[in-house]
Amino acid sequence: MLTRKDFMLPLKYLFENYDLAKECLQLYDYSEKHLDKMLSYFRISSNAVYPFWAKEGRTVCFLRLSPVEEKNIRDVETEIHFIEWLIENGFNAMKPYPMKNGKAADVITTKWGKYNVSCFEKVAGETLDDMDGTDETAFGYGKLLGTLHNLAEKYPYADERRDYRALLGEAKSRLEQYRAPATVLHYYDTVMEQLTAMPQTPNTYGIIHYDFEADNVLYDDETDTWGVIDFDDAVRCWYALDVTRAIDAIGDVVEGDTTGAAAAFLAGYRSVRLFTAEQEATIPLMRGVVRLQAYGTILHVLADPPAEEPDWLTEVKQKLTGTLCKIEDEISCDPYVTANF
Repeated sequence: MLTRKDFMLPLKYLFENYDLAKECLQLYDYSEKHLDKMLSYFRISSNAVYPFWAKEGRTVCFLRLSPVEEKNIRDVETEIHFIEWLIENGFNAMKPYPMKNGKAADVITTKWGKYNVSCFEKVAGETLDDMDGTDETAFGYGKLLGTLHNLAEKYPYADERRDYRALLGEAKSRLEQYRAPATVLHYYDTVMEQLTAMPQTPNTYGIIHYDFEADNVLYDDETDTWGVIDFDDAVRCWYALDVTRAIDAIGDVVEGDTTGAAAAFLAGYRSVRLFTAEQEATIPLMRGVVRLQAYGTILHVLADPPAEEPDWLTEVKQKLTGTLCKIEDEISCDPYVTANF
């Protein structure tokens, strides 16, 4: 199953490779139990992820692979370190599943190239996008994000993670490399100028999840517990960016009018953490960050297509191209950041 996210591998990597997965599985204690069927439930976005049973056959784990030219192993290691710290401090996140040699991540050389390899245990529960959510669900969703930010504020190694300048710097290089329209480049300059002028305080700025959306948040009804997965995109930025992305995706949690759910989400967040009117006022600017990062990623994804293009990949390309046009339309009519054009 292919998933389409803001962070996404180039098109040539969006194909299943069971032989690669099986080769990398040799690094782990795994079970042959229904292995081929388990691997067939793969998904690919910013990583290729293959499920399997751990050695004892009772725990589902997810093998995660990414080509080294698309991701630095240091980013994988700092992500895992953050996750382990969260777990040690009582937060329910995906637990790293170590290799036979004890490593949590490593680079392996294969005939398909060099890959970053890591693995995580399944988190109990159902993702919010698979539930019939209510405003009560949205409240808990917001409370969970506030709890995560409270912990992130205390994380002692935050400086090891890249910041918004690196995130948008990568986007800028792609905008220039692939000759983005002048309007998008001007938009980038305006957004960066306003971000640079924003204060960074412990309450407003730190490590954020960046992809705190319904498919990465789980709720276990039997134990009344929440869990979070996929910290791959975590970055140092304003906490308001996490809030913005969650609110904008609240339609994946509840159906119909999302006004009440968005308000419930903010109420849940504010039940555990301060979110001022000044922070809320930055939401339009945070949307600018998301647009720029997504636009640069899509340009990069589309730049190197495979030699053969199956029908499903043609559909992906069409949808991504449509997203580029949508972002351009949003930029052209965004009064908050286009006032200086």
